[in-house]
Order: sequence, then C-alpha cells, then structure tokens
Amino acid sequence: GWGTYLAQILFIEAMPRFTCADVLAMSTMISMAAAFVPSTSLLVTQTSMHTRRTKSLLAAPSLRMPRKTGVSTIGMQYNNDDVPGLDRFVACLPYALPLADSFEWGHFLFDKFPILALPFVPLFPVISLLNAPFVSFAVFIALFAFVTRNPSIPRFVRYNTLQAIYLDIALIFPSLFKGLAGNVPLELAETGSNTVFYAILLSVIYATVSNIGGKLPNEIPLISETVDGQMP
Repeated sequence: GWGTYLAQILFIEAMPRFTCADVLAMSTMISMAAAFVPSTSLLVTQTSMHTRRTKSLLAAPSLRMPRKTGVSTIGMQYNNDDVPGLDRFVACLPYALPLADSFEWGHFLFDKFPILALPFVPLFPVISLLNAPFVSFAVFIALFAFVTRNPSIPRFVRYNTLQAIYLDIALIFPSLFKGLAGNVPLELAETGSNTVFYAILLSVIYATVSNIGGKLPNEIPLISETVDGQMP
C-alpha cells in the first residue's frame, strides 16, 4: 500500500544517518520484541480461525452490503425507474436550442415538401423567439453558466443541457462554409444543408426518446464523448 511505500522511502532516506551504534540498538530491540511473539504455529492457527469467523459473518444475509444498481462509472447509465418524470421532461427542453438553430438548414426540404414542416408548427413560437437578436446567445450563456455547472441540479438534466449546448456549437462549423454556397453547385449545397439538418434532427429525436424512457442519451458520436469528459 501507500503506507508501506512511504515507509520504504523514509527508511532509504534515513539510512545514511544510521551509525553502527544505532544498528546495534535496533537489533537488540528486535531480539527483545521477538521474545514476546507467539510461536509461528499458534499464530497461524489463530489467523485461520479469525478468517473462518469473518467469512461466516460476511455470509450472513443481514450483514451483506447492498449492491449498487442503476449507475455505472462510465457514461452514468440509469435504470428507467431512477429518473423522476419531471427530470425527464426538463432534460428535453434544452434541445429546443439546437433544433431552432438548425431549422434554417432544412429549407431545401421544406421548399420541396412543405408538409414536412407540420411537426415543427408547435415549435414556431419558440424558434421565432430563439432566432430574435441575442436571445439565442443569452439562453446559451444562461444554460451553460447556471445549469451545467450547478451541482444542485440533477446530473441527468445537466448532462442533457451540456449535450444540447455542444450540438448547438457544432452548427458553427457548417456556418463557416455557408458563405461559399454560392460558389458550389446547387445540388452539393442542398446535400450539405440537408445533412446538417438531418444530423441535428436525429440527435434531438434520439435524445428526447432516450430521456422519456429514463435512459441517458450518451451515444451521439463525438458529442456524447465530449460531454462525458466534461461532466463531473
């Protein structure tokens, strides 16, 4: 153990300071202490009896330690009954942020198939609010500062909040190339725009379904791995 390792270091450091008289004195003390030690056979017998007694006590049902279930050390998996219904609902709300910011990337789809926009009609007020000047940025800062770093909020909610923030951050990268859309063929620009929208939409659907089922949505490629490394 660490105690033995530390003692060895201290002993090695102290060796140069020992004189012959010190070594002789220590040898005498060890010889005197040996006179009071029981014989080896008696010590082994007593140790064996103590070991059997300890095993019998640990085998008693009343003394068995309860096993922890529902949480793993990697990814913090939850059983369905471990997460309250309110936490499941609240954990879904932050995903409105990346969904609102990704809606513009699906305009090619909505222009061709307007019916695809019907499921998003209830979200139009939220999307309009988040697309107002500085509102999305203010919500972003508030979620990051007051939710993800607040230990009083359940980890299930904080994990989903941070994951939603990272999904929203991921939209910055395709936005950097958005200005080049006029220099590429329309078919390529449409494919790229649809791909971004599909990626965010499928991630949000996966996270929402997992949250409703009480399961931590920690299988989004790259994003979930980053969140796992950031969450305490």
